[in-house]
Amino acid sequence: MIKVSALVLSTVLFSGLTQACTKPTAPALPDAATAVTAQMVKAKHAVNAYMTAAEAYLECASSTIDHNRTVKSMKKVGEGFNEAVRSYKDRMANS
Repeated sequence: MIKVSALVLSTVLFSGLTQACTKPTAPALPDAATAVTAQMVKAKHAVNAYMTAAEAYLECASSTIDHNRTVKSMKKVGEGFNEAVRSYKDRMANS
């Protein structure tokens, strides 16, 4: 019985670690030239969720290469979203 309990416990613990250390997928950003407010808000939430998941992934990334690629992706997503927001605001101000 103890062996079964230990097996179940180790399976649960390792499956949790595996799920927690899954590399997140970068969100698609809307086209600021045609996006409506709801799309921009949805993108903001998607970017925030991605950044949170990516930070969690960085805590358990097994290699320097994975870590650096994730940081590079986070920077690209953040810069892309910020540029989309600036373009969207310019478009709204000029309409």
